[in-house]
Amino acid sequence: MYRVLRRLECTPKNVHLETRNIASTSKLIVFDKDGTLLSFDKPWLAWCSRLKSGLADATAKAVEQDMTRILRNMGVDMNKEEIGLGRFAECSQREVRRELTEGFSATLQRVSKDEELASDIIDSCRKEGDGKFPLTDVKTLFHDLKKRDYKIVIATADCDQGIDMFLDDNFIREQVDFVMSADNHTDFPPKPSKISADKLCERFGVDSSNVVMVGDTPTDIQFGLNGEYGLVVGVTTGVGSAQDLNMAGAHVVLDDLSELISVLEDSHIGNSGLD
Repeated sequence: MYRVLRRLECTPKNVHLETRNIASTSKLIVFDKDGTLLSFDKPWLAWCSRLKSGLADATAKAVEQDMTRILRNMGVDMNKEEIGLGRFAECSQREVRRELTEGFSATLQRVSKDEELASDIIDSCRKEGDGKFPLTDVKTLFHDLKKRDYKIVIATADCDQGIDMFLDDNFIREQVDFVMSADNHTDFPPKPSKISADKLCERFGVDSSNVVMVGDTPTDIQFGLNGEYGLVVGVTTGVGSAQDLNMAGAHVVLDDLSELISVLEDSHIGNSGLD
């Protein structure tokens, strides 16, 4: 059973889903993505692993190329596996060691300051399939919410690339009415901004008392509270524990999303829905 903590009154494919001409609605539900709808650990641990390997490979390649050049300048041809006249053969090992150390250090400094290289590596770490770790049957959940006349928003700190994968991997693009992402923070400051919480209500013509927020972190909970949303639901499927979410002020805490529809129908927000 879910835990009631406060008595209820009972895109172009780049994911900026364009604002649709939506008639004023009375109900809106806002979901966090990672840790709420999608596993946080599986895709992001895979991303971190790819990032670590990519940076190691890029650094190793840069070091190899630079050291090959430095050795060649000293008289060592690694491709031909030959040592000729030059500082390597004619200088003391102390001098050779110093020159190699300086060259190696310069390479690492150059690579560490190469922001374009780092950016390219980070961008390449997102892979198709990263969105295929849902924490529930998202398509069915969203279908059930649509039957109950909810408009659906995803409010996430992720960028458009990751959101696109999630929407397409779970076949829910057409069910989502708006995405608040890291790439539209100019218009919608990141959670827990009250400005964004209020703007979502304005966008859909919904009174804040008829908005539901669902998330796995205290930031998500605070977002809903800042917007004075009628129902703020915490889920323990992500990084926040039940205690974390309770202390943040969640109205209800769920172990997962399987009971969300029941919670909505027990609240004043869901009473007008379909059975």
